[in-house]
Amino acid sequence: MGLARGLNLQTWTPATGLRKLEDGRWEVATPRGTVVAGKVVVATNGYTAAILDRFRGVIVPLRGQVTAQRPGSGMPFGGCLPTTYSFIYEGGYEYMATRPSGSLFAGDVVIGGGLGKAEDGGLEEYGTTDDTSVNPTISEYLRGALPRYFGSNWGEDSPEGRVRAEWTGIMGYSPDGYPFVGEMPGQEGLWISASFQGHGMVLCWKCAEALVEMMEGRDGEELGEWFPEVFRLTEERMGKRFQGRLHTIAPASKMEAAG
Repeated sequence: MGLARGLNLQTWTPATGLRKLEDGRWEVATPRGTVVAGKVVVATNGYTAAILDRFRGVIVPLRGQVTAQRPGSGMPFGGCLPTTYSFIYEGGYEYMATRPSGSLFAGDVVIGGGLGKAEDGGLEEYGTTDDTSVNPTISEYLRGALPRYFGSNWGEDSPEGRVRAEWTGIMGYSPDGYPFVGEMPGQEGLWISASFQGHGMVLCWKCAEALVEMMEGRDGEELGEWFPEVFRLTEERMGKRFQGRLHTIAPASKMEAAG
């Protein structure tokens, strides 16, 4: 729809620089030339600090790893399980979904995580922006995880092999575990929607909708009815520094008090 209305979409064109011009507009540098606009949206997630230095230590990239595995012969529903799963344990977690019936590669199990199983709890994955390779320790763990989780319900591996594909992606993490959505303090015309803590498929669409409402001046009571205030970009939140992914877990004392 956007292309039909004249949107110019430049794929494989990285933004390499951003600066404010004397007339108040913003200039975005790319290998194909520059773009000048009165309003610019930075939706770069884990790569935000590369464009905006103020986000160094505020949005930290973290490489996540995922595999797609063919279902074992004993899996119920032909592997097309009716729900998603999270496996949470001390020091880490895995998340899992299966391809639905009727889809391409139906029954394939998509499982990601395993960070806590890497050396030093996956410390070397923090600050990593290379998504062209995988961590071999995490790879070995994820490739063997499903028979352990499903036990006898897994059965024999597919004759074509258990693992269909494996890949990595760069996520963006913030000090408090929430996205940054809104206009940069003191930088009129510069808007941000980033840092989705690995939950971009859930959060980014509504965050983008909220950002458009703000940009169009509709930042009132109606937006407040559904947009979490803790997601809003503020000077106070910009002053915090990332102290580790698990730093976002509530202390036991607070959990007990809440109970």
